[in-house]
Amino acid sequence: MKYFNAALTVVIIIAAACFQVRAEGENKGISFNEYIKTVTGTLPALKKNRLQVDRAKNSLDGAYSSGDVNITGSGSWSSAEDYTTSGRVTDYQFKAGASKKITQTGTTIEAGVGHDTINTEGYGTKYYPSVYVKFSQSVLKNSFGVIDRYSVNNASMKLEIEKLRQAESDKTTLNYYKKLYFSWIEITERLELLNASIKYAFMIEADTDKKYRSGLTGIEDLYNARALVTQYRIQYESLLSERSAVEAEMEVFLGNTASPDRGEFNKMYTEVKTIGYNTVPFVRTQNAEIFRLTKNNLVYAGEVKNNSLLPELNIVAQYTRKSAKDEFSASFTGLGESDYYVGFTASYPLLNTEAESAVRESEIAIEEINAEYEISENAYRTDIEKLVREQDSIKKMIAFSETRINSLEARYATVYKKYKQGNQSLQVVIDALQDITTEKTALFRYKSNLIQGYIDYSDLTR
Repeated sequence: MKYFNAALTVVIIIAAACFQVRAEGENKGISFNEYIKTVTGTLPALKKNRLQVDRAKNSLDGAYSSGDVNITGSGSWSSAEDYTTSGRVTDYQFKAGASKKITQTGTTIEAGVGHDTINTEGYGTKYYPSVYVKFSQSVLKNSFGVIDRYSVNNASMKLEIEKLRQAESDKTTLNYYKKLYFSWIEITERLELLNASIKYAFMIEADTDKKYRSGLTGIEDLYNARALVTQYRIQYESLLSERSAVEAEMEVFLGNTASPDRGEFNKMYTEVKTIGYNTVPFVRTQNAEIFRLTKNNLVYAGEVKNNSLLPELNIVAQYTRKSAKDEFSASFTGLGESDYYVGFTASYPLLNTEAESAVRESEIAIEEINAEYEISENAYRTDIEKLVREQDSIKKMIAFSETRINSLEARYATVYKKYKQGNQSLQVVIDALQDITTEKTALFRYKSNLIQGYIDYSDLTR
């Protein structure tokens, strides 16, 4: 009997050690800051968010195309009978220049050269070189470049909005992975707790087996003790499977050589438990800023569309220096003659249905963004209030749970001592141990909920 008890004790120690090794794992601990840095650099969702900003930047670059310099050119050949000279006139024309729109003023400037060669049968050939400067200015619709500037200003505003949206999307995505980090630690701590409970269950089994062989207890107590060990081992395997699911997500970007630093849990809990939540106004959040910039963009677009209701009136002017030469080699010397041209073009659709519809659409969009702002603000205020109340309740539950654990541990020590002396039933000991395990598990969850609630609060109020 003496050798059997010694062997059983060795088996218990070896089994407990195996659970201890499995609970602790062999991976290197990675700090929370290092973890977030790694996730931020490798997570595909965050890369996709950055691409949206790149697309907005590209749109802004493309919007500047309205102010690009354009090279223009034209040429023609014609041949016709001239009844005044009774001969055939052949005309070669060529024109080349460059134009640019000044979007800040809505002015288009063009400058270039022209050359006209006219051959009249019986009279010879004349060369008509010229240089010119031309401009066009919008006066009513697109007055001083209101519409011309829209594409650049609109793209610039949308870029700023997209940057904030990226930050908001990144925040939402990282929120999940921040919680995942502390969930892994919580599960690991609970595995450690179960490991300790398994040790106690083995000890109860060993003591019960000893009492059974001594005839001090019945076989049913031994079965109950063994069932307790099996129960904890099943719980351990179930929780181990839960942690494996978390690890499968984290290994995508951490690999299998690193895992969360368990010390970060207590570090974060110590910081969070003393923090009081302030009710940050929605208007100070990043989400509210997105709404503000979006509304500004819609208001600006509405102003431009209102301008489109006006008639289109353009003032056009051109100044030309030219000459007439008998020799091609001398055609661009001595441009002594000047031509002037000033005119205007105007147009206005009688009903202007398209422009009026666009203005109304802009007004609806502004009303819609105002409604969405109110919806988001109400949801934000509700979420904040829930978090504040939940965190207050959790802090109280943690205090109550710690007090209860002290009482349960004292109770377990008392009933286990009586059980070894034969003055207490095994079931009371089992119940006492299970109560401790259950309450300690709940305490870990309360602490984890406090941490995760703080993560939600920090992200929500940014």
